[in-house]
Amino acid sequence: MLDLSFKKFTRELNERRFAGPQSSAEFKKLSPKMKTAVLDIYSMISKASDPIISKIDGIIKVASKKHGVSIYDIEDYFDNELIK
Repeated sequence: MLDLSFKKFTRELNERRFAGPQSSAEFKKLSPKMKTAVLDIYSMISKASDPIISKIDGIIKVASKKHGVSIYDIEDYFDNELIK
């Protein structure tokens, strides 16, 4: 990424943000149940109004209950996604 111009970098960053997680290696490792939960979280985030930071925990809890997955598994996925 060091060889990218600033303009190209910001464009690529925005594309990744709005494209969703489907192309990431971490997303492809998830079970189908977790994939639907993560996609639902991204959907809720895109519909939420600002400030989004204060709503993330609630969104994760709602998706966890709705899809029957662990909150900790969802948080681990996002941790792994951010690390890579």
